[in-house]
Amino acid sequence: MRAKRPNGFTLIELLVVIAVIAILMAILMPALNRAKNQARKVTCGNNLKQLGTSLHMYGNDFDGKLPLNYGGYWLWDIAYSTTDYILASGGERRTFYCPCDISKNGDMAIVWQFGSNPPITAAVEQVVEPKGKDERQRIYRVTSYFWLMDTVNGRAATDRPLGVPDNWKWPKSITGVRNPSGTELILDATLSTTQDPETASFVEVRGGLYDRWQKFDRTNHVTNGDRPEGANIMFIDGHLDSRPFSQMIVRRTTIPIHWW
Repeated sequence: MRAKRPNGFTLIELLVVIAVIAILMAILMPALNRAKNQARKVTCGNNLKQLGTSLHMYGNDFDGKLPLNYGGYWLWDIAYSTTDYILASGGERRTFYCPCDISKNGDMAIVWQFGSNPPITAAVEQVVEPKGKDERQRIYRVTSYFWLMDTVNGRAATDRPLGVPDNWKWPKSITGVRNPSGTELILDATLSTTQDPETASFVEVRGGLYDRWQKFDRTNHVTNGDRPEGANIMFIDGHLDSRPFSQMIVRRTTIPIHWW
């Protein structure tokens, strides 16, 4: 008489099943991560489209002019007053932040209300924003995107980007631009600690966030964890394009280094 086989799996069978699952996960996880990253890039591109549409709507209402900053230091600083118009025309706080930028989002008071110098523990709703027009023009937010509009008083001549044509100017309007399809308006932030891409860090950049709260700034789109991948770019004429990092150059040599 044959012995009755006990119910359930043997240890060997369980180990084989676990090994098969581990192999499948090793195969599938990279593909899933790539798909997730691609979805974030699409959302990022849609953010830039929304921002570009809002700026064009502003231009249509104000003789082609752009809502210029009064203050700010880095190119991703944007005045409260500018964000006011974009929010009123259908934007949201998250629109100002690339989902690939894991260091910041619109729910963080320390970036959304950077100019108000909130404590690191504060929520956005707990920080009272200035109501006066002058203050809202002067005080700025930190975003994930470079804004290439000029300032109200004009950017300094020493702030001119490297590698631009002699007739290039910081945009002040969406009309009267010599080459609207080739003039960048808003784009993904690409930052580094030095000009040498082989040795520079693109994800541990020290700026105002680090000085105040020991938080690094970073490049939006990276691959292999810390290597720059490229940027989405919204142009003056309203079309969106992408540029691989291999085609980007240093535009600002002051630390942090700005690329596009």
